[in-house]
Amino acid sequence: MHMARVVIGLVGYFQFVRGYPIGPELKERLEAAAWPQEHEPTIKEMNWGPIAIVQEFQASEEVLDRIILVSAIDRGLPSGTVSCRRWTGGKQDVLAVQERVFEAVTGVISLDNLLVIGEHFGIWPDELITVELQLDNTAFGDLVMAELEVNRNAEEISIVGENPLAPEMEQNVQRVFEFTRQAALHGAAGLADVETLSSDQLTPLADICHNQFMDDCRRATKPN
Repeated sequence: MHMARVVIGLVGYFQFVRGYPIGPELKERLEAAAWPQEHEPTIKEMNWGPIAIVQEFQASEEVLDRIILVSAIDRGLPSGTVSCRRWTGGKQDVLAVQERVFEAVTGVISLDNLLVIGEHFGIWPDELITVELQLDNTAFGDLVMAELEVNRNAEEISIVGENPLAPEMEQNVQRVFEFTRQAALHGAAGLADVETLSSDQLTPLADICHNQFMDDCRRATKPN
């Protein structure tokens, strides 16, 4: 019997904020799920930079059947939309990859950066599926501020992050869990609606200042 080697990566996992959808509640549901022995996945918290994640995969000798990357991301869809995409890759310009690497080392946690950098270093198996929850980029900060407001109105002091899931987030977590479980068990074949995602469909880089090195690289590649 073939033992499927599957990794579920929670990209942008926040272990200290229970109400955030890519957080403890989702992880606990995945760990408590009834997995067939031959399909039990390894669940990884990917709440650090893409470079370190790539290096971890490079250091491992395990050959994977598939990877499921779960993340909250803003792709301009209605809030709360859960979508699944199969990564098809695609070569990117060296400078475009370098820009992703630069953003990654500044501490930005990004699913798209991880996809590009992982593709560049050839770490992905034949099947990589993303399970994406549409949230605005400000969602994490908004959640923390909302918890502070609840505490203030109740004239109480509690630890931010320990409040239970709001009903909307509860629904989001459950949908993400269900899609992730199906993807881990059956791959793209087990999902009713899977889009493709290539390197030229990714969200543009954040609007940050790149260092002089990037400018010098661009000038060096321009013809005289």
